[in-house]
Amino acid sequence: MKLTFIGVGSAFALQNYQSNVLIESQGRKLLIDCGSDARLALHRLGLGAEDIDALYVSHLHADHIGGIEWLGFSRYFSGGMRPELFIEKRLAEHLWERSLRGGMASVQGRSMRLDDFFSTVHRLSPGGAFRFGSLGLRLFSTLHYFDCRELAPSYGLVIDVHPEGVAPERAEPRCSIMLTTDTQFCPDRLAGLYDSADVIFQDCETAPRRSGIHAHYDQLCGLPAPIRKKMWLYHYQDGPLPDAAGAGFHGFVRQGQVFEF
Repeated sequence: MKLTFIGVGSAFALQNYQSNVLIESQGRKLLIDCGSDARLALHRLGLGAEDIDALYVSHLHADHIGGIEWLGFSRYFSGGMRPELFIEKRLAEHLWERSLRGGMASVQGRSMRLDDFFSTVHRLSPGGAFRFGSLGLRLFSTLHYFDCRELAPSYGLVIDVHPEGVAPERAEPRCSIMLTTDTQFCPDRLAGLYDSADVIFQDCETAPRRSGIHAHYDQLCGLPAPIRKKMWLYHYQDGPLPDAAGAGFHGFVRQGQVFEF
């Protein structure tokens, strides 16, 4: 299994592209979120819309969904096989009605739906799971932001990596990866996931002023040393970065960095 950060920047960063991830397993590619920069980030790696076999959407901020119109139309007009979509079921409704419908509801006079742009839309429960290649992926709800006083979570992923060619339900995972997507600093809420993960990819602000909707580097430095030791940091702002390795983390993920498990 190969995991590539096609971008590692914050939503408004001018460098490093937005924080989206490409996972490869058994010859297929799963894109974790498709932000406004995704087509450029993929192009830099020699990839395009035609290379994506499936898409997972964590939540509805533009740095995570702003490129779906590009992906959807590119694959629709190519006439080839369309990608699968994995998304929490309530998010699926909001993704179409609140975000994509304005630009994608009609094609040459034909009324369109979300399902017209994907081979299958897998509408998952908030704590649901799905398989991709030799991987077992489980959703968990993070505390990200409030939309009109209602929690609007981002759905992070626990990725269990199984031996190639073995069905996930038939073997213990070789390792377990935690990908936070977007979350506030809430160590009590995530404690069990932090403890059980072998590797943690944690979104991390580095700006002097905290937004309140992402964990900040200074806050993460207060986590127990065994947790920091497993943690890679991403989703950071432009500019100089602190010495994360010196503070006990693995370090900051770099744009285009590849991890193999």
